[in-house]
Amino acid sequence: MILMANEVLAEIDRQNIIFDVVDGIPPSGEESEEIRSFRSQIESDNLMLEFSAEELGFNNVLFEYLFQG
Repeated sequence: MILMANEVLAEIDRQNIIFDVVDGIPPSGEESEEIRSFRSQIESDNLMLEFSAEELGFNNVLFEYLFQG
């Protein structure tokens, strides 16, 4: 559940995971269970990715990524 991830993971960790997912950077294999769970959720559901990004103050993270120069 995303709420649980937000309570467990620091904001900077969630930001880094979101940017890694959007940039297509694969997991290192050394992530905690909480990070793996959060990453799996946002990788499998674009709406969850957008929702999580918006919680951190990023709007239209996929749109902005696709249209940056």
